[in-house]
Amino acid sequence: MEKDLKQRAKKIGSHWYVWLFPAFAVAISAWLLVQYLTSLGPEIIISFDEGSSIEAEKTRLSYRGVTVGKVTEVALSEDQKKVLVHARLDKSAKSFAQEGAKFWIVTPKVSIQGITGLETLIGGPYIAAQPGEGSETKEFEGKQESATQDPLEDTVTYRLETNNAESINPGDNVSFRGMNVGTVTKVSLSKTAQSLYVQINLQSKYARLVRTNTQFWRKVGVQAKLGLFKSELKINSLETLLHGGIEFFTPDPPGDIAKFNARFPLQGSAPKDWQKWNPSLER
Repeated sequence: MEKDLKQRAKKIGSHWYVWLFPAFAVAISAWLLVQYLTSLGPEIIISFDEGSSIEAEKTRLSYRGVTVGKVTEVALSEDQKKVLVHARLDKSAKSFAQEGAKFWIVTPKVSIQGITGLETLIGGPYIAAQPGEGSETKEFEGKQESATQDPLEDTVTYRLETNNAESINPGDNVSFRGMNVGTVTKVSLSKTAQSLYVQINLQSKYARLVRTNTQFWRKVGVQAKLGLFKSELKINSLETLLHGGIEFFTPDPPGDIAKFNARFPLQGSAPKDWQKWNPSLER
């Protein structure tokens, strides 16, 4: 009996290396778990009056078009009068877990100013966010719509410089590939009165479209190319005929994403062969 036990012990000892594999797997799993936990941002709870459009693991929190967190759980409050939305922020989005942060639900809306929130028809409703500046907290009161009626909220400002702002007025559209992505919000004289500044505001989710080498130009209602053997006449939309506007695009290769309040020259017409440009403008 004793001899048999010794032989078994000797046999196990001679194959000790087989235990390295499970030990190595446990170590790797523990390391991955630590990496995951350290990459997580704070968890917050946002209360809403109703949450029919919010889904756990699907609805995102967004700021300036960039995802800063995701909803992890949706539940009713104890008195069943509120919907409590639990969300996990990205590690780099800690300022959204500070007093003063604002949250509201973005869904498609039709108003006199036009249609907003159309992007939610594809990606679904999301929770827009504004960072806070106070002390850390985890509980917030959300709104079913924007906390203010400021039309410039959640937009990015850029300034265009031109010698003549004829046909450019506040309220005109700013478009990219023919799609409206912003608005002219102000036209003013420079301090020396030698040029004019045109302020435009783009929806934050389109900030990645404006690069350091982006070019801006006036949209014109009628474009004509006259030649000896070939002439072309292009008439744009009725809106462009009546209001004009500004178009922009970026040549290949695209530069870095432009900083907010960056200044660009406003050209009188579209750059030559701009329609052949096709840069990739990923974040």
